[in-house]
Amino acid sequence: MREKRGKLMKVIVVSHGSYARGLVDTAQMIAGEQEDLEAFGLEPEESVDTLREKIRESIEQTSEGEEVLILTDLFYGSPFNTVISLMSEYNLYHVTGINLPLMMEVVMGRYAGKSAQEVCKDLLKAAPETVKDVRELYKEVEE
Repeated sequence: MREKRGKLMKVIVVSHGSYARGLVDTAQMIAGEQEDLEAFGLEPEESVDTLREKIRESIEQTSEGEEVLILTDLFYGSPFNTVISLMSEYNLYHVTGINLPLMMEVVMGRYAGKSAQEVCKDLLKAAPETVKDVRELYKEVEE
């Protein structure tokens, strides 16, 4: 097994199109290359069955004792439903509504050695702070 910092956690990002790949690439641009961080996108010409098999293969390649956290883009979207269909077969953590600030929370949480459960709780706490109405913030600063 590879030596890693903190707890062992594989992170799989699943989205419509190339969004997941963009999140992973951008997170790695900011935080550096990450182990066990994968992205899968549902492309227009691809079936959900094909996506499910890609995710299943990734889960099955997980090291013994490693937790799996899956992040999806849209509540009730096809990628979300695909992951839900795998949750009865595998012990997975799953958070939906992922964006770049939350992706960075995941990366930093893994770096800090947090468990998947701790990372999920942190994401739910941080989520409201990841979207701002800048016009309203600007008004507050001017007042």
